[in-house]
Amino acid sequence: MKLGILKAWDKLHYSRFVNACEYLKINYEVIDILCADWIDKVRSSNCDGFLCRPPCDYQERKSIYDEKIYFIHKFLNKPIYPSFDEQFIYENKRNMAYFLEIMNFPHPKTNVFSRKEDALLYIENCVYPIVFKSNVGASATGVTIVKNKQHAKKIIISVFGRFQSLFAIGKVPFFKSNKLNGLKFPAFGAIQKHYVIIQEYHKIKWEWRIIKIGDSYFGHQKLLKGEFASGSGIDAVGWVDPPRELLCLVKDVCEQGRFYSMSVDIFETVNGEYLINELQTHFGAYDRPQMYLNGIPGRYILKNDTFVFEEGEFNKFFSNILRVEHFINILKSSKANK
Repeated sequence: MKLGILKAWDKLHYSRFVNACEYLKINYEVIDILCADWIDKVRSSNCDGFLCRPPCDYQERKSIYDEKIYFIHKFLNKPIYPSFDEQFIYENKRNMAYFLEIMNFPHPKTNVFSRKEDALLYIENCVYPIVFKSNVGASATGVTIVKNKQHAKKIIISVFGRFQSLFAIGKVPFFKSNKLNGLKFPAFGAIQKHYVIIQEYHKIKWEWRIIKIGDSYFGHQKLLKGEFASGSGIDAVGWVDPPRELLCLVKDVCEQGRFYSMSVDIFETVNGEYLINELQTHFGAYDRPQMYLNGIPGRYILKNDTFVFEEGEFNKFFSNILRVEHFINILKSSKANK
């Protein structure tokens, strides 16, 4: 068995797959899919399947990566991991909103507007506050809680242009520099233009992160830091037993979406509702284990319709050992059925 590991912009993204393959003693080849002859390299590699990790920094880079794995999977007929569908949703909040609505999973009502007049009409009669989100952006970047119509209109005009889309300035996100004492600077490379994503605001107690990779389940709380739970860091993690209702919800999401590896962030509102906020096939890790019960690291495995806790550290190399093991099993099963 030989796996291909797709290399793009960020060394960390593919090097963690390399670490996992070396740990498991799996034969692999790193392929640069940004080079001009990437198609020839994929064809001649003789790999049984390809491990993928799209970027999450810029919309253009994510689109380029998606285009390439689309052709690898759909026309070169090569298996990829995670699946194309879950990577198409990854760091694409428009696609995620469509999926959640079509599949009727509980989530904050989300509207995607591609015309300025539709967005302006919506903010005239909506209930404030509302949440503006960019299509790409992890850890609450690109998220703005808007409390009045004037602020909402300012964002819409920036995104679509005051008179003509050709002259749209765009919504410029700001990032903090830890090296410069928290100084904020404009990230012009991540400007948002020609669409807005507007989500209903819900007051939450905290957010749950439930992870499913293959047959392994993990869960913990993401506690609030200010108005956000996303990206709040290890100091705001609640290592408590996740509700079985949420484990079952994530099982259903992955089965209906045919997802291999998925982190599902779920709001628990002050009214006791559970609402899916994010679907991320790749995710950050506060700590190597993604779940502790009474201080013991481990995972849940579903056995005879019951979630059974297994002690151990299963998330080495950012959970990529689990991903590689799962992909190998999928490829072996596929070969056996031919």
